[in-house]
Amino acid sequence: MEKNDDILPAFFCVPDITGFTKFIATADISFSKDFIAGLLRRLINANMLRMNIGEIEGDAIFFYRTGRLPAIKQVAKQCQSLFETFYNYIDVVQKEDPENYEKHLANGGLGLKIIIHFGHISSANIKGRTKLIGEDVIITHKLLKNGIEEYEYILLTESYLNKIKKKDVSFWFHWDELKQGTEEYDHLGQVHYYYIPYQRQFIEAVQPVKP
Repeated sequence: MEKNDDILPAFFCVPDITGFTKFIATADISFSKDFIAGLLRRLINANMLRMNIGEIEGDAIFFYRTGRLPAIKQVAKQCQSLFETFYNYIDVVQKEDPENYEKHLANGGLGLKIIIHFGHISSANIKGRTKLIGEDVIITHKLLKNGIEEYEYILLTESYLNKIKKKDVSFWFHWDELKQGTEEYDHLGQVHYYYIPYQRQFIEAVQPVKP
């Protein structure tokens, strides 16, 4: 097996479907398999930052990007694009398949959350596939399960915020109050973060707030 000792700084962006388990457990499989596949394809196509895909899980896409950190303005636009893509697809289903929409989606049981993190990665080639390795890969995965009560939000880790000017966050991510949180994981210790609840009904597009 080839050994890759290169350790690279990396930006992580992971959109994750909330309510996924309940949806899969209760929806007709003939509908849910096509719906989820279509949704994941659209979220992948909304990749404005030209990120790599580390892996695709049933309910999440593990985007990452090495090299220069994208500007906070572009990160905000990327997050907005992912939310818009998510809801535009649900709107399409409502128009084109109203029966299944009313049966499986009208209750608003599905939502989206996005994890933003910065750290370092290494990689290994395993039978022709690239496997990301490193503590920050684990942290990003762990943060998909957290104590945030809000259903939809963007989570920005302290590691990411330390790479940018924190005032830029309130300037671009102005959808709601910036809140603070901490998780503690075995072998990793405490992970500090901030998060912004997302409220679709009040958001039209990402626009900078006037100072």
